[in-house]
Amino acid sequence: MRYFILFLLLASTCFGQKVQSFDVIVYGANPSGLMAAYAAKSAGKKTLLIDAAVAWPYAQQGFGLKFELNPAQIQGLTREFFRKVGGKLGKFQAYEFEASIGYEVLQSYLSDSKVIVWPAHQVISSLVEGNELKQLTLQSEEGVKLVKAKSYIDCSYTGDMLLKTGYQPTKELEEDGMGGSTSRLVYGEPTWSNVQAPVLISGKGSDVANMLMGQTAAIKALESMARDIPLAKVTQEEIDRYYKYNPWMDGSRPDLIVDDAEAANMEIIGHWNKIKNQPGTFGPTFLQTNPLDDLGSRIRFTSKNPLKGDYQLYYYIPAVRGGTTVINLEVYVSKVRHVATLRLAPNTTETWVPVGTYHFEDNTTGDVLVSQRGANGLLVADAVLWLPKNK
Repeated sequence: MRYFILFLLLASTCFGQKVQSFDVIVYGANPSGLMAAYAAKSAGKKTLLIDAAVAWPYAQQGFGLKFELNPAQIQGLTREFFRKVGGKLGKFQAYEFEASIGYEVLQSYLSDSKVIVWPAHQVISSLVEGNELKQLTLQSEEGVKLVKAKSYIDCSYTGDMLLKTGYQPTKELEEDGMGGSTSRLVYGEPTWSNVQAPVLISGKGSDVANMLMGQTAAIKALESMARDIPLAKVTQEEIDRYYKYNPWMDGSRPDLIVDDAEAANMEIIGHWNKIKNQPGTFGPTFLQTNPLDDLGSRIRFTSKNPLKGDYQLYYYIPAVRGGTTVINLEVYVSKVRHVATLRLAPNTTETWVPVGTYHFEDNTTGDVLVSQRGANGLLVADAVLWLPKNK
């Protein structure tokens, strides 16, 4: 009630002012907020990004430093972000970089999408009716503004917008190991049907994980609005479908990764060892064989999803000692065979190696066959990537 009364008092100061309407309002000019806003705008939604800060974008200390996520866990726009960073460094992708380069790439997302941005706007009150957030009151040097949206995403680290809606964290007692206890605040999911606060609720410290959560929050908002259901009713299956078929959020062609862990997409012949949980692997495993063990060993990566147009093919090299510097491949496009040989620099590791560009006339699949022929060290099979040359 007190938030509603406060809203009325503040609204009276801007009597007659028109309430500005949006599909999605995102709070937080950090990597998570920028990705959420870009995703919603790319999907065709009228999107507003606000933050009390003047300098945009900003991130936590350590942005651009090494992180713990496996590359296979990085999806959608976050995957594209690291490729754009890599492009500025002369690489296919880069996970470690100067923060200034990361900020430059983040800023390009805002510029390209033309998201409406309001820096230096603080949320000072809200209007909640039933289980929905209806309206926000913002304060800036220009004065007070009223805004409303169908869906709200608070990507701030501290829940700056959420805490203005009447949301209250709970207190939990923890034993301190000395016979006493201390209390801590626990942030549960908001009860409002159209409000998310993914960064605050998860408590994640990594901006990489936060970028992923920003896009996921936008996906949930889109599904919620399209089907007129509460956010809590959006399923993980529906979210995964977006990442698989529409990762860039604008309907353009997705990339396709075939990983050795996907048994249905693999044909394995001969003796291969499965290496598990090793750093530098794409996904949980990769397959490895010694050319002296069985000269007939080979593996076929099959793209079950049909491809159309021009695609660049990449082969992933995990972290492995004594790996071969020569890999012979056979690429099948519409059952037409193309031969390719990769000649790797010594110690090539944890990277995608370009194979070539291939054209798919119709919606057909592409196969990649790797064999021991010509290998001069341990041969690995981890993943292949089909990347659209033009989205």
